[in-house]
Amino acid sequence: MQKIQSKEYFDAVQAYFATYKDPARVYTFLLNTLWTDKYKISEKMYYQRVDVLEMTDNCASFYTGTECTLVLCSNPENQNSN
Repeated sequence: MQKIQSKEYFDAVQAYFATYKDPARVYTFLLNTLWTDKYKISEKMYYQRVDVLEMTDNCASFYTGTECTLVLCSNPENQNSN
């Protein structure tokens, strides 16, 4: 599982999720944003098929089945992934 802490990325994902509720589409949006900004992510993440997205006030957790693939938090203090 990869963890990213960025208020900018979290806000973008939260806004995108408000319009597009599909977890796979939100995950692809995030990967494309991270790639454009040259953020360091593993190549393996591009081959994940995300089917569940759990949004809280401070974190977005992306799951492939029951396995958490990526956690994106707006700030480190509020990183409470279950």
